Amino acid sequence: MAVLLIIIKSLVHMVEGTLIKKYNSKHSEGGFIFTAIISLFSMVFFIITDKNGLCFPSEIWIYGILAGVCYFSASIFTYIALGSGSFALTMLMLSYSLIFTIVYGIAFLKESASLFTYAGIFLMLVSIYFVKANGHEKRVKKNITPLWVIAIVISLCGNGFLGILSRMQQIRFNDEYTNEFMIICLAISSVVLFAFGLYKDWGKIIYILRYGGGYAAISGLSNGASNLLGLIVNTMMPISIVSPLSAGIKNLISFLFSVFIFREKLGKRQIIGVLMGTIALILFKL
Repeated sequence: MAVLLIIIKSLVHMVEGTLIKKYNSKHSEGGFIFTAIISLFSMVFFIITDKNGLCFPSEIWIYGILAGVCYFSASIFTYIALGSGSFALTMLMLSYSLIFTIVYGIAFLKESASLFTYAGIFLMLVSIYFVKANGHEKRVKKNITPLWVIAIVISLCGNGFLGILSRMQQIRFNDEYTNEFMIICLAISSVVLFAFGLYKDWGKIIYILRYGGGYAAISGLSNGASNLLGLIVNTMMPISIVSPLSAGIKNLISFLFSVFIFREKLGKRQIIGVLMGTIALILFKL
C-alpha cells in the first residue's frame, strides 16, 4: 500500500513539475510570486481537505514556523542557485537532501536497516547522480561561484530539515495536526515569497497573474496533494526508507514520461542511473 501511495505521489508531483516547466518555457518571469501562489494554493488544499476541524495548539506553531522558515529559505535560495549556476548541478545537489532524513531515521529514530537497505540507499544515491548528470562537467565547474555554493547549501539544508520537522511533529502529536502543521508552514512561506516578489517584480504582477496564475494554482493543489501523501507514507514506513524509495520511484516515472510521452532521447548515463535505481528499489523490498 505504501509503495502504491508513493507511485501516486510521484505522478501527482509530475503534474506540478510539468506545469512549472511549461510556464517557465513560455514566460520565465516572476519566480517569487509564481512560487508564492503555489504555496498559497497548497495551503488551501490542506484547509479544504481537513476532516477533524482545524485546531492550532501552541506547540504546533513552533514546528510550523520552523518548517515555514525552511520552506521559504529553500524556495528563495533554490531560485538564487538556479540563477547563478548550472541547472543540472543545482538539481543534482538538491536531490541529495534525502540524506538528512535517512540519517535522522537511522541515527535518531533507531529505525532498523539491513545490509540490503544500506546497499539500496547507496545505489539510489549513485543512481541520482547518473540520472541528473548531463555530461557537461567542465562547463558545470566553471559555473560554481561563491554565491551558488552559499545558495545551494542553504537550500539543501532547508529541504532536508523540512523533511525532518515533518516527521518530528507527526511523532510528537501522533499525527493529529498534520494539516495544521502544513497550513502554518505554507502560510509563512506564501507571505515571505510574496514580499520578495513584490519587491523584485512589482511592475510585472499583472503579467505574472495573467499568464502564470492558472499554472501556479493547479501546481499548488498538486503540491498539497503530493505533500499530504508524503506525510501519510511517513506513518506507514521508516522515513530512512521512504526518502530513497520515493526518489527512486520518482526518477523511474520521470524516465518513463521522458521516453514514452515527451519522446526525449536519454543518454547512456541516464539509462544506467535508472537501472541502478530499479535495482535499489528491489533491494529495499528484500
